[in-house]
Amino acid sequence: MSLTKVKRYLMIVSVSMIFGMNAFSTTLTVEATADIYAAGQSTLPATIYPGTFPPSESFASYPNQILTFSSVTGMVGCNFVITNGPDGTCFPGVNTTVTTYGGLSGIDVYQANMFLVGVFLDNSPPSGPGPSVLSYNYGTPGSLDTTDTSFSPELDQVFFIGDGLTGTGGGQEQIFNVPAGGTRLFLGFADSFDSVPSYYADNVGSLTATFAITAGPSSTPDPPSVLLVAGGLLIGVCVYGKKFRARRLAD
Repeated sequence: MSLTKVKRYLMIVSVSMIFGMNAFSTTLTVEATADIYAAGQSTLPATIYPGTFPPSESFASYPNQILTFSSVTGMVGCNFVITNGPDGTCFPGVNTTVTTYGGLSGIDVYQANMFLVGVFLDNSPPSGPGPSVLSYNYGTPGSLDTTDTSFSPELDQVFFIGDGLTGTGGGQEQIFNVPAGGTRLFLGFADSFDSVPSYYADNVGSLTATFAITAGPSSTPDPPSVLLVAGGLLIGVCVYGKKFRARRLAD
């Protein structure tokens, strides 16, 4: 292999390590019983008919990361009947009003229920009073809309995902800005009959969510360990070059 090819190869490896480690894509199966309020906990919530632990994915934390969903498919329902896709609704015209619980925020969505939600956590289990409750589709100042193009949830703040598109079954991919310090994403449902997270026992079906966490447009990853390895590779290029030239002179 020529020196030029070696240099090119090592440069590609270096750049790939720096930027490739700041992105990943994966798929999770989310059962309808997945209780988002069990996220990060070692035991299920002590509520009436708690669900099951929600699936999660861990990732390295970098500045300005974004979450996007390329596909959310499947059907779920409550009251033991399959009724809807990831955007809801099991009971048409019924609001979701879930209170804060176990360090996670509640969530409030107008005339929608049984939709996919998520929450970002750091490496610690959630505790304390939790962040503010996000409200959707009320058309009031400060209210979000499930058709918005981007969202910025806080750590421990339960947020609406649905199918991850601005419309139901179509539209633009929505952007979810990953909060600083976030290292885990959990997916599940926010179910309740009396505002407290509960009554997951009659939920049926599942969703399959494919998503990616990537660097945002202004992200400049600078993980020290990656830079050290990349620097070592570049030094290797220089050393190899000197030896290569010395061998050619000797010949």
